[in-house]
Amino acid sequence: MVTATSPLTAPPSAEAEKPAPAPLNLYPALVLISAFLLFQTELILAKYILPWFGGAPAAWNACMLFFQMVLFAGYGYSDWVTRYQSRQRQGRLHLLLLAIASAALVVSLVWWGSPLTPDVRWKWRLTDSPVTHILVLLTATVGIPFFLLSTTGPLMQRWFHQAYPTKAPYRLYAISNLGSMLGLLSYPFALEWLLTVRKQAWVWTFLYALFLILCSIQAWQFGKHRDRFADNEGLVERETNTRSKRPARRDIIFWIALSACASTMLLATTNLVCQDVAAIPFLWVVPLCIYLLSFAICFEKSYWYNRWVFLPLYIATVPLVMRFLPTGVVAEDVVRQVSAYFLVLFAVCMICNGELERLKPPAERSTGFYLCIAGGGALGSAFVVLIAPFLFRGFYEYHVALLGCGLLVCALLIVDAAAPVSAEPDAQVHPRRSLVLRGTAAATLLTVMAAGAYLQFHSEPPIRLQVRNFFGTKRVYDRDNVRYLHDGAIDHGGQSLGASSKLTPLTYYTSRSAIGILFHNYRTLLGYDPDRALRIGAVGLGVGTMAVYNHDGDTIRYYELDPQVAELSTRADPLFTFLRDSPGTKEIVLGDGRLSLEAEAAAGHSQQYDILVIDAFSGDAIPVHLLTVEAMQLYLRHLRGPDSVIAVHISNRVLDLTPVLLGVSKKLQLGFAYSGNTMTGSWVFLSANRELMKNPMLRTPFDWSGVDSVLWTDDYSNLLSVLKR
Repeated sequence: MVTATSPLTAPPSAEAEKPAPAPLNLYPALVLISAFLLFQTELILAKYILPWFGGAPAAWNACMLFFQMVLFAGYGYSDWVTRYQSRQRQGRLHLLLLAIASAALVVSLVWWGSPLTPDVRWKWRLTDSPVTHILVLLTATVGIPFFLLSTTGPLMQRWFHQAYPTKAPYRLYAISNLGSMLGLLSYPFALEWLLTVRKQAWVWTFLYALFLILCSIQAWQFGKHRDRFADNEGLVERETNTRSKRPARRDIIFWIALSACASTMLLATTNLVCQDVAAIPFLWVVPLCIYLLSFAICFEKSYWYNRWVFLPLYIATVPLVMRFLPTGVVAEDVVRQVSAYFLVLFAVCMICNGELERLKPPAERSTGFYLCIAGGGALGSAFVVLIAPFLFRGFYEYHVALLGCGLLVCALLIVDAAAPVSAEPDAQVHPRRSLVLRGTAAATLLTVMAAGAYLQFHSEPPIRLQVRNFFGTKRVYDRDNVRYLHDGAIDHGGQSLGASSKLTPLTYYTSRSAIGILFHNYRTLLGYDPDRALRIGAVGLGVGTMAVYNHDGDTIRYYELDPQVAELSTRADPLFTFLRDSPGTKEIVLGDGRLSLEAEAAAGHSQQYDILVIDAFSGDAIPVHLLTVEAMQLYLRHLRGPDSVIAVHISNRVLDLTPVLLGVSKKLQLGFAYSGNTMTGSWVFLSANRELMKNPMLRTPFDWSGVDSVLWTDDYSNLLSVLKR
């Protein structure tokens, strides 16, 4: 610690010789706790509200957009307060912010019983835009606490540098990354396993209250010990005058662009993975961990990032991942596909964050540096969530991020080529040789990306229609005289284009499939009159194949989340004609199936279904909220009687959902029948009529006594427990 004394002054008195008390150093603890709470906030609240938006993977990205926007605002506050306010005013302003945050905590506890689980009335749509709804919801529920937590990292690093000017504050950045990793990894592997969502929120509340107390103490101490900080201010100011200068505009552009590229790659990868598997915390956490790990590696030790190691990795992985990108027809092995996505994400993030570390300014300019990083992150998120769905018909922001990384590297190589290759004063500079080497590397990068893009373009089948919205991408294509609907990485139904076979059910719904057998034989199995009219409910429209099983007088009522899917069968010239050409009455209710059924039940309108089909999966993604105990209890309220059947389509490449439905059947005392895993898919039937569920036409013989059931509720679910082995 540096103290200022003058050799010309009189000897100090005994009292003056006492060293000034060291400033309270809660900075590492505050940075660690705030980073932990930031990511816990994201995961807990996103999981809580995900069912309100149909379990759509884009809901997580919308949450990420909000969090990065607030992070940018928090970093802006930290930069402003440390640059333009005195030490005393900094402490007072932050104490005021802490008081506001404390009051918001009390208000939310009184209104909702928890600051992270808002009232269920928020689930009803505020606007026609799910993104707008999510942004408004998150602003009202966690806007203030998240803003406060986001200010902590850069603000505490700046205060630390002012208190300890001889110590590097970037070590606190590593501590922040450690807290972030703990917050991320502890959720899917500990909290999500052990606690319900509401209990998770109470754990968060306790830690947040502890943070408020510690941060208040540190802010009060920072403003109080002006003399000690004034001594250090001279050293900091001298260092600033001698070492620091305003960053070049070119560097600021690179800070923002590199951060935006990494953020775009993060969200685009998450989009692809969740579309193919499920929108669950585990698959949110892995890409974020890769993103943060690259930060930790690059900023902990400068030499841990080697440009000539990670550039070849990037060059090698780009063609690999191009092969795995969805092509519209054939789905690759999910494990290899997801692993390829994650490997490329790591390479891109290492390059972006490694180059950021190479361009970082002196410590006294750190808040502006972090502000640019946060701004770039927010721009990347906004591009993926707000711009890409309107600009692209597929997830082409992933291609943009790959190309953007290569272009940024090319620009950096060209800039470096014009600079000395050594920092030594007498070092010989060979700009022409440097330019040739870096130009060759840049040309190689562009060649690889162009080749990958060419292969990807020519691997796609002829597309008749491709559309995209908040709920994902949909492709309609023709092959072998059959028209298919492709959603995510899975075909979700098809219709023959032949005039004589256009009402023949295909794919998962053929007459030999389990659901086809149920429809054909339901009246006979129960001894009903063959002409008895049935009411059928279906959560998920697809191409409308199940309508072909309608008889005259029957009614089938579809609940479809995605209006673009409904339009394929209902527009003036439908691409799929099952609804138009099938007998009976067909109805479509737009909106999340569970929310629509809840609204009907609340209004006293039980639909009295004989068969209720749950088939609302997107790609391989699982809408968990449709398979909980509470969801099944809701479905039972809409059945006609004990002979009614709930049919759940559980075909999936990654997850085995039979233990979940087995758990529900035990909890609600329902008969259980599993069709087996066949070429026409896997189905589970549930009914209060246990004898019906024992009929060999509906089930594959199997001894379920040795299978451990899994019980999901609205407050607790974990997909790691049902991964296929």
